[in-house]
Amino acid sequence: MKETAVVFITIMVIFLANSGCVSAPAGPAPAAITPVPQEGKPHYLIGVDSDYPPFTYRDNAGNLTGFDIEGARWIAERQGFDAEFVAVPWNRIIPALNARSIDMIYSGMTITPERDRDVNFTTPYYTVNLSVAIRTGSGITMEDLYAGRLRIGTQEGATGAAWVEENLVQSGKMPVVNHIRYPDLSTLTESLANKTIDASVCDAPPQERATAGKSLTIIGEIPTNEQYAVAVRKTDPQLLALMNDGLRQLMEDPYWQQLVLKYGLASEPGSP
Repeated sequence: MKETAVVFITIMVIFLANSGCVSAPAGPAPAAITPVPQEGKPHYLIGVDSDYPPFTYRDNAGNLTGFDIEGARWIAERQGFDAEFVAVPWNRIIPALNARSIDMIYSGMTITPERDRDVNFTTPYYTVNLSVAIRTGSGITMEDLYAGRLRIGTQEGATGAAWVEENLVQSGKMPVVNHIRYPDLSTLTESLANKTIDASVCDAPPQERATAGKSLTIIGEIPTNEQYAVAVRKTDPQLLALMNDGLRQLMEDPYWQQLVLKYGLASEPGSP
């Protein structure tokens, strides 16, 4: 009889538990969690010339670096946006900007009236002159250049090309066939070394880097006093204001002088 009673009680407990009549005391319901939306950082594509040291170039590992790229990263961190750098051929970089393939150009771009019609520029952050390089021992002088007696190479879309066109070709001093344009600084410098051209005209700091360690000599500068700035689309006034503020902060910060020294540039902001 005891065994029968035990079995009966066990069956009843199981029945009551399954029917919901026997259960553990209910605890407090978990508090509802309302997700807080996290607004993502703006993401800007920055167009650069990947062959323009010390401003924008690739290091030995193939990564984009340079004075402008480090400056842009500093501004991005302070201004709260993500920066991604995109290498674009220089003669197509403004069309790429206005086609929205990139969001700004931060790569040693000179302010010119022609470019100013197509883009908006920030306040200037650096000033350079053009320089003239020749093969060491060739005997070529600046007088030869100004007289139009040389085959001159420049980078397509750069201000050096514009200077040669306006001052030598259009003035009739030099035949147009003697002005040879190249897609990048490396090809330009190689052509000078290989005697395809007699002289190259380019912004001074990049040309100094490109000719270093080669049998090439810089014989002088053309005092153009070109001002570098960041370019944005005409339709992006907020981005223009953001970059103007970022550049102001950068040039007021000790980090600016660290960059100037690191890349061997002039010690004063905006000086040639």
